[in-house]
Amino acid sequence: MTIGEGVSLVVPAWNEEDRIGATLERYLDALDRMLTPYEVIVVLDGGADGTELVVDRYADRGVRKLAFPQKLGKGGAVLAGMRAARYASVGYADADGAVSPHELVKLLGFLAQYDCVVASRWLKDSRIVQPEPIFNVVAGRAYNFLVRSLLFLRVRDTQCGAKFLRREALDRILAAVTVTNRAFEISLLYHVRKSGGSIGEIPIEWTHDDRSRMPIGKAITIMFLSLVGLRLMNSPLRRVVPREVVRTLSTMWGTT
Repeated sequence: MTIGEGVSLVVPAWNEEDRIGATLERYLDALDRMLTPYEVIVVLDGGADGTELVVDRYADRGVRKLAFPQKLGKGGAVLAGMRAARYASVGYADADGAVSPHELVKLLGFLAQYDCVVASRWLKDSRIVQPEPIFNVVAGRAYNFLVRSLLFLRVRDTQCGAKFLRREALDRILAAVTVTNRAFEISLLYHVRKSGGSIGEIPIEWTHDDRSRMPIGKAITIMFLSLVGLRLMNSPLRRVVPREVVRTLSTMWGTT
């Protein structure tokens, strides 16, 4: 596949009929104003509502879809979209539109300085328009503490749903990132750093959507196990772990 100059934006969507249209309208308007080639890849991650019908209305505006009958998980959906991307700047944003179009364009501007650009809600100049529930905040900060402690990944906000990478940096790591649950962003950033890529964390304006489909309470256990698995599989201990265990962990959590 020939890679051209432009922007590929991946939007994972699972039962997003009620908000994907508004999100696409806002992001497409902003991308149009950039006057650069672009595509928006909506990855239909299973689901049983009318999301696909809504997405089809935008086929003539640079939106294409990848449809999967079985749920891939957020990470699996984003990775599928990234593999299909046609342009040199590749990123993703959540379907809820929590990161405004203006902020997405701002992130793209920083790819001239970094291999990977991360939207952050937790920097000094970040602005939260609508805060998320306090439980989410506490859980997020605790998880980030574990990430920084176990992986030495100096990113304050690994979970904000907007990131962009240069294509050459993405190509170096894409095969290594096999985590498909909500912890895939940790694996993505870990492998960017491990490959020698630079990461820029950029303060943004962010708005929580009360209709969020991210069940923090249910996700805590698997995200913690994913983090531990990623650390184990990328440490010297890997050599002494039985091959059967390595294969299991690799399938569940991802490894190099």
